[in-house]
Amino acid sequence: MDEMVKLGLRGANPGKPALPDETGFDLADRLLAHLIDYAPDNDADDLANFRRSLARLRGELTAPPPVIAAALECAALCADYLKTSRGYVAHREAELKEMIRMLRDALATAFGDGTAFNARVMSGLERVDSLTRIDDIVELKRTLAAEVSSLRRTVEEKQKRDKEEGARVHERFEVLRSKLMRAEQEALVDGLTRVANRTAFDRTLPHSIAAAITSSRPLALAMVDVDNFKSVNDSHGHAIGDRVLICAANWLTKGVRRTDVVARYGGEEFAVILHDSQIADVEARLRVILADIAARSFEYDAGGQVRTVQFTVSCGVAELIAGDSVDDLIRRADDALYEAKRKGKNRVIARKRSILGSLPS
Repeated sequence: MDEMVKLGLRGANPGKPALPDETGFDLADRLLAHLIDYAPDNDADDLANFRRSLARLRGELTAPPPVIAAALECAALCADYLKTSRGYVAHREAELKEMIRMLRDALATAFGDGTAFNARVMSGLERVDSLTRIDDIVELKRTLAAEVSSLRRTVEEKQKRDKEEGARVHERFEVLRSKLMRAEQEALVDGLTRVANRTAFDRTLPHSIAAAITSSRPLALAMVDVDNFKSVNDSHGHAIGDRVLICAANWLTKGVRRTDVVARYGGEEFAVILHDSQIADVEARLRVILADIAARSFEYDAGGQVRTVQFTVSCGVAELIAGDSVDDLIRRADDALYEAKRKGKNRVIARKRSILGSLPS
């Protein structure tokens, strides 16, 4: 009977039929309308069934004459739903708390500790961890959302700093890479004459030979040596001897094409790799270069006295023959150079292809 009284029903005694109280039924109808709209959280299917049942009972209670059984069913339905709703809310709260613990553990694992950033994250984690003590699920959701937002901002700030630091690191890397490239290039240049050094020559010649063989194009190698260089050093000193080497390198470079390679082979000896050149053309070009060098001179001051230096060079040149190795080509060019020295210096001797094709003449 207590449920009936709560719903606005009255009766004289248990043995007589209850009479409707219109004011009480009107209040019950409004309460049922609110319950339909604002039923507590529960499983989606349970919530839908509850709302449908309430709508049905509401219709029975408001249709004349009111049905007392409907009022009793309505009271029982609301009590059962409230009980299951409390269980659902408790279950959802437990799930949220478990999610908080998982979030805490995941972030702690991801970021560790030890830096200022990690300190901020760990502080946030402590606040997240404290959420498990909040009993109000609405407040729990609101606070969790705020903490997650705070952690997200912390992570975004770190990502921004990391990006800026990455840009600075990249800039430093590019500077170092540029310096390294310059150092590598410098390592392939002769410090005195500024032409390619022996290392560069040793790297370049095998590639030049391979490319000439692949393309079936001619290739020639010239070995050039400054004549009487020891006498130059003895007469004028090593500083002037260095100037002679510098001049020889510059004049050789000016006399050949840009595609050719001039290198200091060692001491007063230079090597010139002449690409895509027939031996006859190379020989003629080298004769012109040697004549130009012999015609040149430079002056220097020796204790108030002007002195003049002239020098000549000798040259041996060989063309690439099928089956040649690097050593084969260098040896023939060297042999031609020694022959030029024996025959009086300041001349070009060429090792040409013989009539048998593969034998040097």
